[in-house]
Amino acid sequence: MFLTSGCLGFVNNEEIQTSLKVEVNEQHLIIETIYEHGELVSSSTVTFEFDFSGSNSDVSIKTFGLETDDGRFMTFNADEQQTASLGFSQHGRYNVTLFAIDSTGANITETKILIVEQVISWAEDDAGAPESLFFDATPGNDGTTPSYLILNSTVTNPSPLLELNGRDVDLEWAVLNVDGQCMGHREIIENGDSVTWNTLHFAPIENHEVKLTIHEGQDSVDVEHRIELRYTD
Repeated sequence: MFLTSGCLGFVNNEEIQTSLKVEVNEQHLIIETIYEHGELVSSSTVTFEFDFSGSNSDVSIKTFGLETDDGRFMTFNADEQQTASLGFSQHGRYNVTLFAIDSTGANITETKILIVEQVISWAEDDAGAPESLFFDATPGNDGTTPSYLILNSTVTNPSPLLELNGRDVDLEWAVLNVDGQCMGHREIIENGDSVTWNTLHFAPIENHEVKLTIHEGQDSVDVEHRIELRYTD
């Protein structure tokens, strides 16, 4: 990915050109959050790498830098450093302004959109009263909310080892947000069987809860949730 921009100026009746050319390793990365047995075990960060070395000037470039719409700002001496790294731990569609300042004081800029999406994996075994999974759809820059969320949830009704007390389970899924329940599903899961509920919700906002309720049936189930917070280009 290359970003280019140019600026023309005149010194002693001669045209001076400074151009900004930045290579970015990626435009779209995914952070992963993993829960096991209902407990948070890991949450990753992602890093974007910027290479300003393709920039050039008829005079000299003194400063490179960038500014993000989540409040971060950095500059560095162009003679000493021509690369920069930017890490993200929260999903969002981020605007990053890249710039170069030459020896005449001309400031050349280019804005780039970087997309950080999130995948949340949840596993809970032998749950008589499954715990709720909570997640926040608010982006890290308080900007545009995710385009949509995908929920893929599988619940297994395991058979007892001796097959003496196996029963069907009457299970209800509910996805709740600040306005109440936004999605739901209810199904009978037969003894020894599993059911997967796939659903999609557009423009999720703020905090969400994925809640499972066992209305009737055996004492425990195994649960696997996968949530994806996605941003369309």
